[in-house]
Amino acid sequence: MAEFRLETGFPFEKGHRRPTLSSKAKHACVILMLVAFVLGTILLNIYRWIPQAGICGQIIEFVSLIVGISPFFSVPVAIFNCIALILYNPFHQNAVSQPASVSIPFICFRIVTRGNIPGFVIKNAAYNRDLCLKFGLQRFVIEIVSDKAINCQEKDMIREIVVPKSYRTGNGSLYKARALNYCLEKHVNTYAGNDWIVHLDEETLLTEASLSGILHFTTEGSGDIGQGPINYASGQIIHNWVTTLADSMRLAIDYSLFRFQFAFLQRPVFGFKGSYIVIRNKVEMEVGLDNGPDGSIAEDCFFALKAWSSGYKFGFITGEMNEMSPFTLKDYILQRRRWFVGQVYCVLSKEIPVVNKLGISLSLLCCVLMPISLSNILFDIACPVQKPMLYCYLNGLIGGTFAFLYCFGTCISCAKRNWSGLRLIIVSICCIFIIPIAAAMESIAIYWGLFTIKSKEFFIVQKDFPNANERRGHVKVV
Repeated sequence: MAEFRLETGFPFEKGHRRPTLSSKAKHACVILMLVAFVLGTILLNIYRWIPQAGICGQIIEFVSLIVGISPFFSVPVAIFNCIALILYNPFHQNAVSQPASVSIPFICFRIVTRGNIPGFVIKNAAYNRDLCLKFGLQRFVIEIVSDKAINCQEKDMIREIVVPKSYRTGNGSLYKARALNYCLEKHVNTYAGNDWIVHLDEETLLTEASLSGILHFTTEGSGDIGQGPINYASGQIIHNWVTTLADSMRLAIDYSLFRFQFAFLQRPVFGFKGSYIVIRNKVEMEVGLDNGPDGSIAEDCFFALKAWSSGYKFGFITGEMNEMSPFTLKDYILQRRRWFVGQVYCVLSKEIPVVNKLGISLSLLCCVLMPISLSNILFDIACPVQKPMLYCYLNGLIGGTFAFLYCFGTCISCAKRNWSGLRLIIVSICCIFIIPIAAAMESIAIYWGLFTIKSKEFFIVQKDFPNANERRGHVKVV
């Protein structure tokens, strides 16, 4: 078994890295801090100021109690996040290694693009190819699937597929689902059934750790479909700290809720990302991606739920990949709006059994109730009333868990930056102040999506940072 040095993930770092604790010590600190956040929030709920005489009237107090119930739908999600952080050490990294060469299957790293930013896509494809070669991988290809020809001159280990404008799927799938389905056509799909496909976004950058995780997942037979964590604070330049810190929650969820559902349950109960998907070619062909217009908004989630209902097992892949957060708040909102609308279509679809949609349905319900849940804070300030102790305990569990996830996500997102420990701690704590902004953006996206649920608009986030004399808006497809 060949050993490789683990990259820091940040080629721009210079100097010596700060001394660090062992992974077990870090894990113990995570558990202690999680407990501290939850207990602290419970105590704040129990010992908050309450006037001796009612100041709001019985009707307002009754409304406050009813509104106070809305966060409780998030209790299962909070519990699973806590269980995962206790069971699984997010800092444990196996030695970056490559299995015996005879057992390594052929791997296709597939990037789907509209072809509007060819230079950016080709640059990232070449970077990922070079990293694979440096890692010692030999049987692989970087595949670029584009709606427009990008005229990629990098022919070595890079394959360009242009989806014809005239191409139509049998069920009328659109957007990325259409392009992915074209790759499954017999004259395009030249791979064997036991070859593997790794789905990447335009800006996704591989790391040695993710390559090691992918190779071990594909050779050890731990699942049919795998997914791993994605870091959004990996760039040399952070274009928007607000969206980046808001996205830190996603990395925390990768290491908690998503790790629990993939590693323990082996099912995409609460969701599925559209990037860092590792899947056996024959599984993708059998499940299919031609799910019609309704299955084209969140094609990743639709596919995952169909695969789960067909009996395929999922697994968690160790090793982070690197991506970027949206550059603007508007992009952030539009991105979340598409995700929400796409998941609503998944829940409404008759092709997916009800039992496979319960977790997603619960997540969507929590999203819709988010503004009402957060209004509890305003009620407690404007009209404090005595609430049952159960309210205090459950609100403390939910509030403490999600506040900790933001801080924890920021800490692990920025851990590989060349920062002092004090700076890392300060930034992680300051992330708490981002929570109201992130919640407001998420709420706008959700209710915007609810009021425009029939538009079936597919928003594509700007991925490359344009020059001063260059403007690139989002692509709106109706």
